[in-house]
Amino acid sequence: MKKAGRGMAELCGAVIGAGFASGRELAAFFARFGPWSWAGVAVSAALMGILCLEVMRRPGIAGMPEAWQGRFMGRVWQGLFGCLLAVTGGAMLAGGGEVAALMLPLHGSREIGLIIMLAAGWMLARGESAWLAAVSRGLILCLIAMIAAGLWLPPQPGVVLQDGNWEAVLQGLCYGGFNMALAAPVAAMTGSRMNCREQTRCAAGFAAMITLLLACGNGVLLRHAALLGESLPFVQLLAGLGPMGYGLCGAALYLAALTTLTACLQGLHAIRPAHMGVMAAGIVLLSMAGLEGIVGRVYPVLGGGCVLLLIAAQAVKRTKT
Repeated sequence: MKKAGRGMAELCGAVIGAGFASGRELAAFFARFGPWSWAGVAVSAALMGILCLEVMRRPGIAGMPEAWQGRFMGRVWQGLFGCLLAVTGGAMLAGGGEVAALMLPLHGSREIGLIIMLAAGWMLARGESAWLAAVSRGLILCLIAMIAAGLWLPPQPGVVLQDGNWEAVLQGLCYGGFNMALAAPVAAMTGSRMNCREQTRCAAGFAAMITLLLACGNGVLLRHAALLGESLPFVQLLAGLGPMGYGLCGAALYLAALTTLTACLQGLHAIRPAHMGVMAAGIVLLSMAGLEGIVGRVYPVLGGGCVLLLIAAQAVKRTKT
């Protein structure tokens, strides 16, 4: 049970990035569809839980089928997942620097926040998994506090799209698939430390926690629909609580970026263990493009490619059995 709980926290930390903690991802993928957003939440969480269990039961390089190792498809797998992890790491590092610049009234606060995050992510990635699980639990507690505050604050009604229909479901599938592609290396490493029963418990706990956070976060944004057009809806919402709310948002954003960066570094180590220094330098260079530049241009291509590989891996598994 202890291993399952630790693994669940690590997986949550891997998929909960700065976009989730700010509310921006929840607004873009779910809440803007109004009542249909609940269907998107359901399919997204279900897909993440199913793919998580499948990858955990096939330990290796992000769950890559053994038949692909050393072959063309194996090289494609390593290349796409490696690029996805490096790009995501760069985005999270850039996001951590931007959060520090917002929260710290110091000259060079962005650079300070970036350096601290890179050092902390490196130590967490190379240290005991219990450390990362503890940081991830702290992140989850921050998110729960933010959601509770959002449900307590007076509602801010606004207009949301009421006829999202199946587009909401498609967006939910995209969100779940992309995030599970990002977490696949962590899931494979976590699964290798567990027996079959522990893997099932871990995947079920992960799916339950993600469902809870997605559903509650979506509920907060529907309650405060006037904020759906904001770039950082949760920050804008909790700013009404003064320094306490602002500090809570800052902590959640920084921890979310840190845990996802750590997951990226762990995945890169699993894929290319002999080139970690070079990859870390690449992440720093990518972070200079800024969070917006990375997310808008690169994520859809790499994320979609990795999701297709995960689906293809399931087909290979069924063929073998």
